[in-house]
Amino acid sequence: MKNYTFLPLIILLLITFNSNCQNFAPVGATWHYNEYSYGPPPNDINYILVESIKDTIVLGKNAKKLDATMYWAGGGTSPWDTYIIHSDSNKVYLYRCNQFYLLYDFNANQGDTIHIVDPDCGWWNDTLIDVLIDSVKMENIGGFIKKVQYVTSIEGWSWNIGTKFIESIGSNRYLLPMNATLPEDIALRCYSDSFINYQLVPDCEELVVGVKEDVNQENKYTIPTVVYEHLQLPAIIGDLLIYDLQGKLIKNEKIKPIINLENMNKGIYILILKNDELFIKQKLIKF
Repeated sequence: MKNYTFLPLIILLLITFNSNCQNFAPVGATWHYNEYSYGPPPNDINYILVESIKDTIVLGKNAKKLDATMYWAGGGTSPWDTYIIHSDSNKVYLYRCNQFYLLYDFNANQGDTIHIVDPDCGWWNDTLIDVLIDSVKMENIGGFIKKVQYVTSIEGWSWNIGTKFIESIGSNRYLLPMNATLPEDIALRCYSDSFINYQLVPDCEELVVGVKEDVNQENKYTIPTVVYEHLQLPAIIGDLLIYDLQGKLIKNEKIKPIINLENMNKGIYILILKNDELFIKQKLIKF
């Protein structure tokens, strides 16, 4: 006779596991986002940490409180923002202007248009951002197969929403839409909770102090912005770094006269050349 004593326990564990995996912003979840300080040199590379800190009840709904903190390369921290998030049926809502508005809809499929909230509660309380789902893929995200929506903001230039929405994590730029006037360098570095560990950079908490930038470098060096299989560089001693637009490091090597790019996919990248005396940063288009 077969023993089914452990069957209910196994089913309960599976249900709990699946529920936890699909719970957006579980308490203890953390997001690290890259942040680059622009202005007169030297510039710093900082990061923003978002943490899901506690369960709460808002408007009768189970919700999570998230705190965002800026970590400055020069030392110290400062509060960035606080968010209230509610999730239900694979949709995520942001508490704003005394009610919940849609932030993500992971049920949406290719060709659908969703309307997500402008996070600023100001004069235009009912502003929504129209988002087209260009395509949908199932991808390995931190060891789990997750739905990834590749998106375009139909509204245009006012809000930067990133290029993809990742189930359980959110945008690959920032958790909330960001005003397009803010630097493009804000991008997801890492996400982790008790199940998922999704890391796009070697060091989630990297801080770089005093990156020097020579405002006259464009006159001193000729660096192509459009390349095919090879990148020709000036005679500079230093390091070459190439990032994709999601902040993932693609290349990290010493500067050479000719850099082989044959293994890089076509697209737009961020090129950085640096040493102790200079910092050159520009877009690089690979055909």
